[in-house]
Amino acid sequence: MTCTTTAGGWLRHLLARASRRATTVRRSPLNRYQNRWDTLPEHLQLPQQLAGVGAVACGATHSIMEKCNFACTSCYLSDVANYTRPLPFEQVQEQLDALRDHLGPGGKCQITSGEVTLLDPHELGRIVAYALQIGLDPMVMTNGQRLLQIPDYLPTLVGRYGLEKIGFHVDVTQKGRPGLTQETRESDLHQVRDRFADLIRSTRKLTGKPLHAGSTVTVTERNYQDIPDVVRWVLDNADSVRIISFLPAAEVGRTQDKRIQHLSMDDVWEKVCEGVGARLNRNAMHYGHTECNITVPILLVTTGDRHRVIEVVREGKRWDLRVFGRALREFSDCVDLNHKNWRNAVAVAMQLMRKPSVLGELMLYSLYRLWAARSAVASFVWHMATLRRARVRPLLLVVHRFMSPDELDTPLGKERLQACVFKLPVDGELVSMCEMNAKHRLTINKRYTSKVKSHFQLKRTDSCGNFSPLLRAA
Repeated sequence: MTCTTTAGGWLRHLLARASRRATTVRRSPLNRYQNRWDTLPEHLQLPQQLAGVGAVACGATHSIMEKCNFACTSCYLSDVANYTRPLPFEQVQEQLDALRDHLGPGGKCQITSGEVTLLDPHELGRIVAYALQIGLDPMVMTNGQRLLQIPDYLPTLVGRYGLEKIGFHVDVTQKGRPGLTQETRESDLHQVRDRFADLIRSTRKLTGKPLHAGSTVTVTERNYQDIPDVVRWVLDNADSVRIISFLPAAEVGRTQDKRIQHLSMDDVWEKVCEGVGARLNRNAMHYGHTECNITVPILLVTTGDRHRVIEVVREGKRWDLRVFGRALREFSDCVDLNHKNWRNAVAVAMQLMRKPSVLGELMLYSLYRLWAARSAVASFVWHMATLRRARVRPLLLVVHRFMSPDELDTPLGKERLQACVFKLPVDGELVSMCEMNAKHRLTINKRYTSKVKSHFQLKRTDSCGNFSPLLRAA
């Protein structure tokens, strides 16, 4: 969004943006949102559907740095990934330009590949800065080990290059993670997660800039029962982490873990709910196909050491669904969770001024929800009045199920590809991440394979004798 130098100019900008959204973007048959909506199967065109209403999709990069310093037992990378050369910056720019054309302004873009933090921080920072320059919303995805080893790596990305989002992956499949053994449980890795949470906090304090974090966890037979422990850690650290995504293993790349055949997304979701301590509405929000992901926004009310969860859309509550669907249509273009709360409040207020009927319903609905959550509200008010700890934070709970190669050509697989909201630019077209991992990644990697393989070696790194690729000087 273009910066304005005066309050009056900024308010005029918001009004103009809202007007363009109402009169042009949503009425034009050629706009990105409408095209995205029209390509969704009819049974997915629901009030709580985000794709085509609040966003086109998400995007991701590839081949920036396919090498990795871990050898995870569930990994989408190819067998030759550690022998590939990083893409030249100009080719990375081409990928980001393609994603900007597809996603539009503010498009969510994962800066990912193998382990992108193996790049020099200034090289990765240049990629982040370019993504921001052309209007994308980048999030660096990492296993985080280099961020822990190089204290100024993350502060450099945030303070010098403007990074505002980081996603770190931690789970028991990560061979090469110091201290991880065959007996390690997810709860044993909380000390690693604690270090990342502390790094997020310290980087905010050091740079004085916003930084939001998400975390991902691969789900296998080994750690399925540990999902509630991870969720409880997230609740306790919601000031640092506001997205948690669980990814059932797919049999792609160099994955050794087998997909749990009897494990459905609903089974994983039950474990998530166990960690939250409440049965949550699985269908609160849809983003693309319902067999691809479960995406549920909640509000976490923390008073003292106690957490209370307020669902945005409760199961069976039609008014919740109506208001949420209307909010997506009316406010998704003027609200940005990266912005301060007061800034979003002003943006919403400006939109409401134009539509008093929406304001009236929203006021009545707010009273209805406050009464329904009166216990949490009363506790929050009491703690605030007595100067004790009280916080309200948004949290997004996700289960994302990627496909194995044998699923792509099934009728359901084809329907999921049609509704895909997670794509990468490959040879002039956007392809789904599932297709990328199953069909394209090895071929692309071979284009950039180094003739001299001595840049990396395989070396035993843990007490189990597991092999893990480690970077060494060329």
